[in-house]
Amino acid sequence: MPPTVAIVGSAEPGRGYDPPLRDTASAAAAAEELGRELAAQQCRIVVYSGDDEFIESAVVHGYVAAGRAEPGSVQVRGPYDATTAGFAEVPRRPELFHVLPDASSDWEVSFYRSLLAVDAVLLVGGGRSTFIAGLIALSRRVPLAPVAAFGGGAEKAWQRLRSEPGQATEDDLAATAGEWRPGSARAIVTSLVEQHRRHEQERERLRRESALEARRGTRSLLVGLGLLLVALAAVPLSYAWEPASWRALAVLAAAPVLAAMCGAIMRSASDGSGNRLRAAVLGACAGAVAFLLFVAAQLSTNPEVLSGGGAKRLVFFVLAIGFIAGFGFDAVYAKLRGTDVTTTSAVEVATGPVAGR
Repeated sequence: MPPTVAIVGSAEPGRGYDPPLRDTASAAAAAEELGRELAAQQCRIVVYSGDDEFIESAVVHGYVAAGRAEPGSVQVRGPYDATTAGFAEVPRRPELFHVLPDASSDWEVSFYRSLLAVDAVLLVGGGRSTFIAGLIALSRRVPLAPVAAFGGGAEKAWQRLRSEPGQATEDDLAATAGEWRPGSARAIVTSLVEQHRRHEQERERLRRESALEARRGTRSLLVGLGLLLVALAAVPLSYAWEPASWRALAVLAAAPVLAAMCGAIMRSASDGSGNRLRAAVLGACAGAVAFLLFVAAQLSTNPEVLSGGGAKRLVFFVLAIGFIAGFGFDAVYAKLRGTDVTTTSAVEVATGPVAGR
């Protein structure tokens, strides 16, 4: 679908512009050509004032004269008390104009707010407001065509676009630069339409990626929930089998690993970071290490802990430890990396007397 293009700019003789305007006599004719081409390519336009000092009046004249305009394709935006009386074409073709008044009586509020709703922006000449309109378009990353041939704010916006092209290609930049010549209007409008097409394709790609990521997140959460339920099944199983049997020990070892995988997946899904499978594997390893360290600590104080009734109660602790280790697996690995696993203190105690003989 062709874009809705905001028309912004002015070419008033005798007014001070920075940089100065060039060839103001040709600016109005160029604006009419742009209006015809916009109508030919079925673009809708947004205008603000029909005063001769602004470029919109010439663009609208060419747009309507092209005979390709559709009803309501010329949107007139402005303060709530604004009218379309400034446009000479209104009495003859009122069906082409769609007035959308703003609640504010301040034209700047109305003007800048409208730029948040358009698909593209076309700049010709103009001053500070024209340059700011270009910056807004750049910040929104919407197609921008600053006609630099006539100077003014549009030229400054082109210089900014050159350094931050966004969707604009080298051909797009070339179309809006240089002197005005036959065919410039078609090249500029075609550039806008192509930029809009690429912009829409990029938005659609991002939308599809977002939807795919949402589906992946849902699947990950379901997998995590399944792992949690399987891990919790270790509680009744630990009471169903005799302590110290291989089944009971297998359940005791598997439960924290499954809980850790659940915790890692939940962590990855909650912050939207990383690969879910990678997180599950890392979480499982962290949960296994945490389980081994916990059980080793219990065995050091009570060597019979796995053979008595206490083994059944251990499952509650290892489930919680496994989940916490999986959820914070990065902290577990950081702790392991900071641990001195090659300490030789025991060797020094044992060899000290031998060295003294």
